[in-house]
Amino acid sequence: MNDLKILQKTETLHEGRWWESEAGGRVHCYLCPRHCHINPGQAGFCFIRVNQGGRLYSLGYGAPAALQVDPIEKKPLNHFLPGTRVFSMGTAGCNMGCFFCQNWDISKSRHDQVRSQAVPPEDVPLLALKHGCDSIAFTYNEPTIWGEYVIDICKAAKTHGLKTVMVSNGYITRQAFHDIYEHIDAANIDLKAFTENFYGKITLTHLGPVLDTLQWLKNESRVWFEITNLMIPGLNDDPEETRKLAQWILDKLGPDVPLHFTAFHPDFKLRDKPRTPPETLHTARRIAREVGLHYVYEGNIYSDGANTNCPKCGEMLVRRSWHDVLENRVRNGACGRCGFAIAGTWPGASPLGQGSRAHDADPIAGKYTHLNP
Repeated sequence: MNDLKILQKTETLHEGRWWESEAGGRVHCYLCPRHCHINPGQAGFCFIRVNQGGRLYSLGYGAPAALQVDPIEKKPLNHFLPGTRVFSMGTAGCNMGCFFCQNWDISKSRHDQVRSQAVPPEDVPLLALKHGCDSIAFTYNEPTIWGEYVIDICKAAKTHGLKTVMVSNGYITRQAFHDIYEHIDAANIDLKAFTENFYGKITLTHLGPVLDTLQWLKNESRVWFEITNLMIPGLNDDPEETRKLAQWILDKLGPDVPLHFTAFHPDFKLRDKPRTPPETLHTARRIAREVGLHYVYEGNIYSDGANTNCPKCGEMLVRRSWHDVLENRVRNGACGRCGFAIAGTWPGASPLGQGSRAHDADPIAGKYTHLNP
């Protein structure tokens, strides 16, 4: 998080969606499965959805606390426009309470504990174009809780031909899911573990709603999605749990959904846990591939597990080093050797966010000078 720019606070409020009035001036927020019932003058669990005068407002709307340009592989997304840049943004707050959060300095902050600057939705795609990005990612904290802002940014992004990405914990209600994800092109969902015990004790939520979201993505949307499982020693790295997780993905989502096993480092409230040994990721990847998943990756370490191989002939198609793409042999969405179709969204001959559209960003070229290139 040291490389994120923290901005200045906005002075405006935006009325939220996904709420209803209750007796005594309370409001019921049904954006996520927490279903917060919020008294006047108070905020929900996420910190940024507040009841003022019996109405629900989103403090995250137009108020990003972090803006940065990343490689798309950092999300991580390995089968969505590999080798391209993504304009990444986040606000304060979160609807989970993960003890191991690695972005805790904004996700565990209230809106008045971070510095943010007003950035209207229509300016976000112009900033992405200015920095040569093909897509915009809603990330760092949980974007579901600022879904109103996400939707309006997506609408603006489409007019410039930009793709949109959710990096999410998957904790969302069915109604809000469809409202938001109908505007989204790709997502990475954190499947943090495969036991209710872990979710209840370590994230203060439940596993079931996350599994529901994954199935909605598969069966009720056109969103390209991948899954991340951060492996924490002694908490969710048991090989049997890994096998059950992989089997569930195969049975419910199919073999072509990429699965990323990533290494944990001590942070926030789990500083007593050691870093994930590379061998743990190697074992998890081997198990998932034995189960029958086609695309299984290792992250936050240097290993051959970052590469994409053809499920049919075994040819190495995309060679990576950490978040860098060193070589890409996918041709028109297929293996360059045997022609097997490789699931995903692959760059065309003229990648977005380059050259011909740069002039679109000129009107704001000098307005936002605080962004990381």
